[in-house]
Amino acid sequence: MRSSIVEKLVAVLTLVSEAKRPPTFSELVSISGFNKSTTHRLLALAVEAQLLQFDKERKAYLLGSKIFDMVRNAYNGYDIQIIALGEMMRLHELIEENVTIGVPAGPDTIYLRVLEAKKPMGTAHRPGMREPFHCSASGKALLAFMPDRVIDAKLAAHDFERFTDNTITTPEAYKQALEIVRNTGFGTNDREEYDHLVGISAPIFNFIGEPIAVLNIWTLHHRQSIAQLSTWSDELIASAARVTELIGGAAPSTESLRN
Repeated sequence: MRSSIVEKLVAVLTLVSEAKRPPTFSELVSISGFNKSTTHRLLALAVEAQLLQFDKERKAYLLGSKIFDMVRNAYNGYDIQIIALGEMMRLHELIEENVTIGVPAGPDTIYLRVLEAKKPMGTAHRPGMREPFHCSASGKALLAFMPDRVIDAKLAAHDFERFTDNTITTPEAYKQALEIVRNTGFGTNDREEYDHLVGISAPIFNFIGEPIAVLNIWTLHHRQSIAQLSTWSDELIASAARVTELIGGAAPSTESLRN
């Protein structure tokens, strides 16, 4: 079956968006498999519609303003907790502990939705509740994937209030904890805000690699230690990655976060 013009146009847009550097006309002909005439026609249509732009100096093609307008409008229209609900329910059925989704709010994480453990705990996070970033798994998962300069600015202005014996109370110790999160892909809370609660958290990223939300699993310490709960980290990270994919996001490289 012959490919339609729409399919071919999407193929070219995809090639430009995934290229490590803006491709030239010759490069697009080579990697697309289309002949020169077809490629020229597709590129002309895309440039006219502002889906692509042509850089005259480099003689190469980049994504156009219309693409970014569509992405921005899409982001303004979605509700992350609705998009993430399927993965939250999957984790809830699998682990049978509390599953939450939160977003950054100044120095805190604010929780949007909570699926409570099947066995009553007598304590629970509620939608609208906040946690300071320095004593929560969610805070670590969010900050760890911000640029170093942003982290430094946030830590310099933060009050590292002690809540338990396990609370991290210095910027230096907190930055060490963030390095661990960057390496493992998830944050932990080992009784750092409340003596009886442990939790793990994984970030969700937007299309420019910013952490915009977190999925969390938490429980009572007497049910599971942080080491036991962390055995579910692969499932948690996988769920967060699927939500990231659903919104067209991508995780940043560690190198891009360095000053």
